[in-house]
Amino acid sequence: MMTMAMEYQHKQVLLVGLACLDIITVCGHFPIEDEDFRADDHYWQCGGNACNSAVVLQQLGDQCNLMACLSENCPQSDYILQKLTNIGIKSNWCIRHIGHKTPISTVLINKKNGSRTIMHYSWLPELTLDNFQNRVQFDNLDWIHFEGRRKNMLEIGRMMDYIRLRYKDRIKISVELEKKDENSLQLIPKADVIFIGKDFAQAFGHDNATDCLRAFYPLAQSSAIMICPWGDYGADGIGPPQSNIVHADALTLDEVVDTLAAGDTFLAGTIHSLRKGESLLKSISYGCKLAGTKCKQRGLMFEKIPTDH
Repeated sequence: MMTMAMEYQHKQVLLVGLACLDIITVCGHFPIEDEDFRADDHYWQCGGNACNSAVVLQQLGDQCNLMACLSENCPQSDYILQKLTNIGIKSNWCIRHIGHKTPISTVLINKKNGSRTIMHYSWLPELTLDNFQNRVQFDNLDWIHFEGRRKNMLEIGRMMDYIRLRYKDRIKISVELEKKDENSLQLIPKADVIFIGKDFAQAFGHDNATDCLRAFYPLAQSSAIMICPWGDYGADGIGPPQSNIVHADALTLDEVVDTLAAGDTFLAGTIHSLRKGESLLKSISYGCKLAGTKCKQRGLMFEKIPTDH
């Protein structure tokens, strides 16, 4: 990890996955069907797991690139790309498709408890290995993160194989498994760092993070790290040298304002710390701290970034 710690400031991170437009409505309570009532607020922001994590990582000082599919000649896609450019995220490797709509997430945020309810729309083609090989310039990358999208698991696996064959261990590979798919488990042995989502774990019958790691870690390579965030429980992780499960508590909150993208924020904070060469425990602890801080505010732009020490 020390080599990574010394070099990370001179290298960049690529996040591969979804970028979409979040159309957010803030409600005083969660609506019942056929109810007519006045909302408290309404706004747009960039969304999508990979995009959200890039927004947070960039604020932490990591130089980020985003690769996603977007629409061509579309004001919503132009909005997303302009927002990314404004904070320094490179998006020139994104694929633009003519004749398609921009992916949209309609989000209801309940002011009573900060919960978010998401309805997602997307019919864009998924990224392909050809897109990946022909568009990405790998020389300045030391970390590539893949959002494990259900419609694209096999193609993501091919991208991971390409990195490993071509660049060996020079580029770290991480993957997030959030939704169950019949091909998702095939990605675990291909990655250096695996993030297992709560929904994914529960879909396989695991009701806590510790049991999840015990079940899935044997599928990983012996040098890999596996992490399972679990909401207000915190997060568990396992990896070398001891391969013991470690635990980090979630940040205690007096008030929850907005939980949208808290998991993406956790992922960003954890990757940031791992790239610096921090221990697994310190890395997931910082991820929890950052995610908790995000839940106390609206959106992903921090007025003051929490430190990782």
